[in-house]
Amino acid sequence: MKIGLSLVDLAMGGAQNFFVQLAQGLANRGHIISTYMHSSRDDPIHTAPTLLASLESVAEFVTRPRNLLACDVIQLDGYHNLRRKLPYLQVFHKCVETYHSSYSIRRSGPYYAPHRIAMSQAIQAALKRSSQVIYQGVPMPVVDWEANRPFDVAILGRIHPVKQHLLFLEICELLYQQRGCLNALLVSGHPRPSSYQEKVDNEIVRLQQSGLNIYLTGYLDSSAVYAQLAQAKILLVTSESEGYGRMAVEGLACGLPVISNPVGGLLEIIQAGQTGYFVDLNNASSFAKYANLFLDNPSLCQAFARRGRADVERRFSYEAMLDAYENLYHQVAQ
Repeated sequence: MKIGLSLVDLAMGGAQNFFVQLAQGLANRGHIISTYMHSSRDDPIHTAPTLLASLESVAEFVTRPRNLLACDVIQLDGYHNLRRKLPYLQVFHKCVETYHSSYSIRRSGPYYAPHRIAMSQAIQAALKRSSQVIYQGVPMPVVDWEANRPFDVAILGRIHPVKQHLLFLEICELLYQQRGCLNALLVSGHPRPSSYQEKVDNEIVRLQQSGLNIYLTGYLDSSAVYAQLAQAKILLVTSESEGYGRMAVEGLACGLPVISNPVGGLLEIIQAGQTGYFVDLNNASSFAKYANLFLDNPSLCQAFARRGRADVERRFSYEAMLDAYENLYHQVAQ
């Protein structure tokens, strides 16, 4: 099958990582992938070099949107406004659009593709149109359950106000005061400097000077993310909103229990009391309470981690995700 992939950009983020992994999986199954990207491939803000290289290894890049019209199916990334959809209107019946967040729903409206995929039930409810929920599966890393994990807590995600890294650092300071020592890991970065990034950097320096051990990785590609997560005991998800919550799935896949704000698709991913806990919204003390529970009880921490890993294998399988997309594409093509 010939599959066209139309992307607004390839900036770092869960949505962009997802489409690269989707293209790789479909190509490995023998499908022919053609890609058009609306952003310049030479723009470091909107095109992450590692993602571009990964996509170029399995897909042919075309120079105009109309070059995708001969494909059996055209997959839109969920960020196409009406202007960007215009080249596809003559074959709109074979367009599939995937929505990752409320922002992508607003960005894509008011004219949506006829075949719609929501990343979670929360996004499906926000879309308010008929759609199919296909959870974002992740490749499963090998987990060494006996390995030493030097970092007590970690956060994963680009440094952006919605991820609330400052709340994470507040939690770290509270844990440090309660425990006397703490090792914290920020698997984070962003290619564009911002005032928020500066605030986070300044707070990290302040906490490091007070004796708290904090390590900031900067931007990493997906394979390196797993290697970093494997060094942490607990994942904290402090986001104020998440359409899906890929970081929680990746944390569980790497053998970390997850402590999270009760928002969006995270409510569908984390099994409260089994694979992690939900806190009082944006409450640093509530985060610290559950983190201390895990850190003081390593056997409890590992029991949650093992259940979380098994739950990802059962509900968020990468192969099951590819099956679901393939089945939909065949229906559309027919």
